[in-house]
Amino acid sequence: MKTPLNADTLRQHFTYSWWKYLLAGLLAFGLVDIVLSMTAYRVPPEKKIEFFVYGQMDQSGALEKYLESVRENEMPEMEEIACQMLMADDTYGPMQLMTFLAAGEGDVYLLPREEFISNAANGSLVALESDAKLMDIFDRAGASLQTGWRKNTEIGETHLYGIPQSKLPGLARYAYAEDGYLCVFINNGNEENVMAFLRIFCRDMIKETEPEPVPTPVTEPAA
Repeated sequence: MKTPLNADTLRQHFTYSWWKYLLAGLLAFGLVDIVLSMTAYRVPPEKKIEFFVYGQMDQSGALEKYLESVRENEMPEMEEIACQMLMADDTYGPMQLMTFLAAGEGDVYLLPREEFISNAANGSLVALESDAKLMDIFDRAGASLQTGWRKNTEIGETHLYGIPQSKLPGLARYAYAEDGYLCVFINNGNEENVMAFLRIFCRDMIKETEPEPVPTPVTEPAA
């Protein structure tokens, strides 16, 4: 015999079975979220450049604005030029950096000296001296890159693996790493565009950033 469908039976049903509907709703929401995440558009690696800062980054958004201006005015073929700050502490920082490198994330890195030396030695960085246009930028500025030359112990060769932060005075406006070096991750998967970006970035950062002009106060003429 079927249970009659009325207000009392519905009330009793929902009293004991409400959790089933809640669970079904949560499962449906989770399924939709997974589907949307899997089908959401992702910028392909060849259309994206990521600049990771292991240290401090200006919080006013100045770096983001600069990178977007580069994308719009000089690299319009790129869909995204983004930046991200890594935690600069002795415990979490190295783990975060190792995770990003292992996952193949990040193209250009600003690394503190110890991390730069370590990654140059293990073969994680691109040798930069073969890029004639990049070298010409520093030659014309009379800037020595001697401290950026390091030995790759994997192959036993010494190359220019990093640009000393001290040779990029304009960079202080945007980001800072302790005794930092600007370098390129070897497995970036987009080296032609990454090197083009690095040349633009170094060209701009090698210039000393002038402070914002202070407006002269206007005084009322004496009566």
